[in-house]
Formats: sequence, C-alpha cells, structure tokens
Amino acid sequence: MRKKISESIELKTFLGMLALLVACCALIYAMVAVFLPRNYQTEIEGQVSSDFSELVALLEDRGWRSTEQDVLEFSVRNNASVQIVDEEGAETYSVNFADAESVSSPGQTMSLSARFSEGGRAYHVQANVSLVAVSQASGILLGLLPAVSVAILAISALGAFSCARYYSKPLLRISGVAKRMASLDMTWKCEENRADEIGVLAASLNEMSEKLERTMGELKQANEGLRRDIEREREQERERIDFFTSVSHELKTPIAVLKGELEGMIYSVGEFKDRDTYLRHCLETTNEMESAVREIISAARASGDFSPMEETVDVGALTVAVCDRLDSLAQTRDVRLWRDVRSGCPIKGDASLVEKAIANVVENAITHSEPGALVSVGLASGVLKVENSGAHIDEADLPRLFEPFFRVDRSRSRESGGTGLGLYIAKVALDRHGVACSIQNTDEGVAFTADFRRAMEAAK
Repeated sequence: MRKKISESIELKTFLGMLALLVACCALIYAMVAVFLPRNYQTEIEGQVSSDFSELVALLEDRGWRSTEQDVLEFSVRNNASVQIVDEEGAETYSVNFADAESVSSPGQTMSLSARFSEGGRAYHVQANVSLVAVSQASGILLGLLPAVSVAILAISALGAFSCARYYSKPLLRISGVAKRMASLDMTWKCEENRADEIGVLAASLNEMSEKLERTMGELKQANEGLRRDIEREREQERERIDFFTSVSHELKTPIAVLKGELEGMIYSVGEFKDRDTYLRHCLETTNEMESAVREIISAARASGDFSPMEETVDVGALTVAVCDRLDSLAQTRDVRLWRDVRSGCPIKGDASLVEKAIANVVENAITHSEPGALVSVGLASGVLKVENSGAHIDEADLPRLFEPFFRVDRSRSRESGGTGLGLYIAKVALDRHGVACSIQNTDEGVAFTADFRRAMEAAK
C-alpha cells in the first residue's frame, strides 16, 4: 500500500488534502466548542451586570415596594433569584426564577449584591443568576460531535477527491505524453487549455515536441544523406577495385605475349629466329599497350577526385571539330559520317573532357559500324544524338556498355572491340558536367543520347 501511494500522485494528493481538510475542520470545531461557551458566558455576565445595576438604581430611587415588578422582570429575564433583606438581616422581599440545580452548583451561577436605602433604612439586595444556558450550549456542541465528525469527514473526502482529480489528472495526462515523447513518439499533443502553470507546462511540451520532431526530421535527412554518401563511397571503392582488376587483366595478356616473343628471339627458338618480323610484331604490341595506357590514364583522370575547369564550352563547335577530325577514319572504314549541328550549346566546364567524351562516342560508332553504314551526329535544342545504322546490341548488354573494359565482342578482340574504356570515359566526363546520357536500340540501329539542357541552364 505504501508503495502504491508513493507511485501515485493522485492518491498522494487525495490523502494529503483529506488530512489537511479534516485537521482544519477539526481545529475549527474545537475552537468553536471551547470559545463559544466562554464568549456566551461573558456576554451573559455583562448583560446581567448591566441589568442588575439598573435594578439597584431603581431601588435606590423608588424603593423596593415600588419596584417589585421590575425585580420580578429581572428575575424572569435573567433566570435569577433575588432576595432583599433589611439591615437586621430580615428578609423583606424575594423572588426565584432560577433553576434550583444550577443555583446549587457554584460553577454555573453568578452572584451579585448591592446596598440601597429607603426611608432612612438600609437594605441589602442579593441576586443569584443561573448560567445553565452556557452548560447547555457546551453539551449541545459535544452532542453534535459525532454527526459533525461524519459531516467533516464526508465533506473533506469529497473536497480532497475533487482537488486531486482537478490537479492530478492533467499531470497524469502530461506524464503519459512525456513517456510517449521519451519513446520518440511525436504523434500526440497536450490538450490542456489552461492559463495556469499546468497549461504552461502542456504548451511547453507541445513546443518541445514540435522542435524535437523538426530536429529528428533534420537528423533523419542528414543520416539519409550520410548513408547515401557511404553507399556512394563503397560503390566508388568497388568501381576502383573492379577498374584496377580489369586494368591488370587487360595489360597481363599483351605483356605475356611481348615477353614470350622477346624470349623466343633471344634464344632463337623456332620461328622466332626471324627477328625482324617479330620485332615489328613486338612494336605493334607495344603500341597497343601504349594506347591502352593512355586510355587508362584518361579514364583515371575523368573519374578522379577533381573539379572540371569552369570555362565556357561550345558543345556545337566541339562536335563539328570532332566530326572533321574523324572524317578520315570514317572514309577508311567505308562509313558515311553525316552531321547536323543546328545551333550552339554553351555550357560551363572542361573543354578537353567534353571533347574527349564526344570523340569517344563518335569514334565508337564508326568503329562498330559495318562498311557502307551511316553514322549520323545531330545536335539540336541542347540534345546530342549519335546513331549508327545497321547495328544492334542485345538488351541485356545495354546497361553494361558504360562499364570499364566491357566489350560486346565476347572474343575481346582489340581489332573490333578496342580497350572497352571509350564509353566509360565518355559517361564519367559527362556526369562530371551534369549531363545525362544513355544508349538504346532504334529502328535504324543504335543511338547514343546526351542531354546538355540542364548544363546550359546552369551556365546561364
């Protein structure tokens, strides 16, 4: 029970208020029981003394024979016995309206006496006043004590219950809200529309919950951003590992071939005695390795941690220049190169990276086109489109075309597939400039699309 009381503010408030109200009411009743009879007795004694003084004055003025009626009225009014005796002690007049039992009790009577003269003779007047009304008042108060105690207890219990509910219920609701807030549940609101401290507490909790909810939302966004950054870092780390793994794989084969041919020539083994022939072959292998290394360096530069140069780049002019430079390659492979650059496309960025990206895409289209095919390069309204006719790529391979060292040719022949870094470099370079790019099959062939419109808006 003690534990239950200590854990319940409503029960503690009820018991505290009950004890306080009972104590206050009992103290008030005790004070009434003690001081009311005393004050009543003092009031009666004062009134009796005043009436007795007036009676003595009448006896002195008119004599006792003329004031018998006044003496009788005094006795009746004050519940007293009055006796008049002469100077010899003989009783000349008496009247008694006092209760005999109360007169016999000294603590419940009041005696007054005085002398007066009439016709040259001295008289003595004695009055005994009964104070039984005072004792009766005390008895009545004591008799009412059980009923008054029950009434005090009932009223105190009702008052304590009302007070406990009025003050503890809002606190209990606020306590429940605080517990929900501790569990980070902010889907609540204190509905205590009061102007006192409890209302201020409820308003403070509401304000605190709003701030906490806002802060938690900001933290959640920050955590989500941090999670994305971590995922991006992990993805970049995986890409770097895959990239270097692919680099080692790409360089391992030509190095092994070059080493084998050189050893064969050194030891004059079989056909390798013809050194002039195989030296030229070694030179070709070395040139291929040099070209691959340049591509790898370009890919590393494009994907490295650097910011592109912030200069004005005219994508239209770069596209025309790339087409002019690759026109001879198209003629060599018997491919028609057609361009349609309708307008300029100014953006902010690194001209060398953008040119490299466009050149890789156009060169890739020419290289992977059959003789007699058409490669069209168009730029209109900020969208670059490079399409080679007669070609087709499996839908399963389309998402992987931008991966480093990926080649559609499963034989991985360098004559038809290159290093597999061209489109990877192009995508990384365009991504650095905020340019979205994609490759899809069309009715005519395969088309590469790069959207420069966002970069144009940023440049403005």
